Amino acid sequence: MPQKRKILIADNDREFLLTCRDAFSILGMQTAFVPKHGQMLWDSIEKERPDLVICPIFMAYCDAVQIMERLRASKAAPYPSFIALSSSDNEILFDRFLSAGGAYVFIKPVDTTALAEHVCRYLDQQDQKDHLLCLDLSVPQDFSCKAAELLTTIGVPAHLMGYHYIKLGLTLLFEKPGRFSYGAKGLYQAIAEETHGSYRCVERNIRTAVEAAFDRGDWEILTKFFGSSVSRKTGKPSNVQFIATLYEYLSREGHATQCVNR
Repeated sequence: MPQKRKILIADNDREFLLTCRDAFSILGMQTAFVPKHGQMLWDSIEKERPDLVICPIFMAYCDAVQIMERLRASKAAPYPSFIALSSSDNEILFDRFLSAGGAYVFIKPVDTTALAEHVCRYLDQQDQKDHLLCLDLSVPQDFSCKAAELLTTIGVPAHLMGYHYIKLGLTLLFEKPGRFSYGAKGLYQAIAEETHGSYRCVERNIRTAVEAAFDRGDWEILTKFFGSSVSRKTGKPSNVQFIATLYEYLSREGHATQCVNR
């Protein structure tokens, strides 16, 4: 019998925890609870070895981002995924959490049935080794590798959600270049549908990935790739210009022809 997936939830609301237990149990998942306290959550992660952690972004002692960074530094295995619960809609706060490697943010109050179903879909995708990606298997495997190499070369951090969204977006463009006919809207929507996310989330995470590349990447390499498309005002190209430039580069390499004409 396959081992049940384990979900660790940090919260002080007993009623919420009990409804979570019931919702996850129906889907065959095991839950463990811990108070909303950073040190206690860290200790429970070491003890329970959960597949996924649901917790507030801010907690006493240390916050969720600090815990994720500490786990990454310790090279703990297996490394659990993180979903955050927030009582307010704060894009800056969400960007910080997602940029650190978080998967999703839910605004409380949250429907625990919907939460459990979302977690189940996410973990299914993890099991298929396609982190939030549902790529067409008919796309040549070397293309995905080339796209990944290109993103790494220009300095897009691989742990960011936007990295995966851009890679998926390039694949979708090579399958159907017309997705860019209406600017970024068609492409963002296609990525959102493939990853069961939202248009807003896709746009925000791609923007974060582009900003990270231009904050941390090699300026000489970035200038070589993007040249005059870099805005003097923002110091980076727009999302559309960024993706279009990568698309044109890979097209010249011959991958677009291979994918479109297959």
